[in-house]
Amino acid sequence: MNNATAVRTPFGQLACGIILGQITFTMTMIIPLSLLLTLKIVEIDPENVAANMSMAAGTSSVVGVFAGYLGGVVSDRTTLTFGRRRTWILAGFLSAAACLIALGATRDVDKIVIYWCLAVFCLNFSSTSVVALIPDQVEEGRRGTISGLIGQFIPIGMVSGMGLMTLLNNLPIAAKFNVIAGIAAVGSIICCLLVKDSPARRNVTNEVQEKHTIGELLGKLYPSPRKYPAFSWGVLNRFLLSAAFASQMLSTLYLIQKFNISPDAVTEVAALNMTLQMVVSANASFLGGVISDMFRKQKPFVVGSALVVAIGILMLTFAPSLAYVYIGNAILGIGMGIYAAVDMALNSRILPSTKDAAKDFGIMNIIGVLAQPLVMAIASPVLAWGGFTVFYGGLAMAGILSALAVIPIPEMSPVSFEELVDTCGSNFSN
Repeated sequence: MNNATAVRTPFGQLACGIILGQITFTMTMIIPLSLLLTLKIVEIDPENVAANMSMAAGTSSVVGVFAGYLGGVVSDRTTLTFGRRRTWILAGFLSAAACLIALGATRDVDKIVIYWCLAVFCLNFSSTSVVALIPDQVEEGRRGTISGLIGQFIPIGMVSGMGLMTLLNNLPIAAKFNVIAGIAAVGSIICCLLVKDSPARRNVTNEVQEKHTIGELLGKLYPSPRKYPAFSWGVLNRFLLSAAFASQMLSTLYLIQKFNISPDAVTEVAALNMTLQMVVSANASFLGGVISDMFRKQKPFVVGSALVVAIGILMLTFAPSLAYVYIGNAILGIGMGIYAAVDMALNSRILPSTKDAAKDFGIMNIIGVLAQPLVMAIASPVLAWGGFTVFYGGLAMAGILSALAVIPIPEMSPVSFEELVDTCGSNFSN
């Protein structure tokens, strides 16, 4: 916290705030992407669902690339009394809620794309502030634990959200978008009430006097790969595994086309599918985060989770029935859960500068988001050529390559037996 006053939220209270912020972001992004956008486009233009979904998801992902970086830069330098993180958590989610309400009300595909892009911009702009609270206020030895808790509760929120969509199955699509908008608004308000925050502080005199070379100026945009190689390897890992995770963006279309499930019935199947995935993901995330902190090991968990994700996608690739789909998604959930917990802790450790934490986390988020438009850009022609077998097969390969990208990243410092005992007691007592 080099450029902010030393404000710390009690660990339990901070964990609740960060978890709620992450749940709110994930639900607001994933439920529309995995369900509501598809159903909305099916309702308006059923003949061109794949092409329109590719346009909506792909274009919005490009928008998210810029929003994540910009949000990090602005957040790191915000001097408002309300706090450099809380200001944009609240403003971003409330703005996204307004965009989702407008999206639900429109009957025009072009406006769907516009409103979804605006919503994604606001969500990605604010999400870096939520994640930056970890390096801001959580000590290194507990980041795996809090990341594991985040990974455990996000699936619970996702399952609750899909369950809610199932309960509201008879309501119009517009009403469902209004519900998601309400979740975004309420979640952000409660998050800001739980978290203590402070404004950024800048030494204007020093900034004016500083002179930078071109390389140093470029380094402010992206940390030097030569000086901070671990960060760049982390970026590559995030990009490749995010590409593999993009398999979930067309999960509803996958169920409709591969197994001939009607749009009216697909919500229940998708909800059950997500429930199974999220239950195993929650448990895997918590265990992975806590154990990685206990033994001060992160790389084996990130590598293993990437390989498990690849196995899960391969199960989907060759699934002959829905039973295999459920099993494949459960395996995928295990990998996603462990990765979500340990990857966040690993990336917070290899950030080049704590004062630019949100900006550098924004770069990580950019890479994750950038993978999505690239995947969605090729989705329609690849599906037309080779179907989901070729499409999912390629994404499984991305998961395998992401595991290889972790190898050059240095591991955490070793832990003594006495420190291991103390860490175990501290993690479980809190």
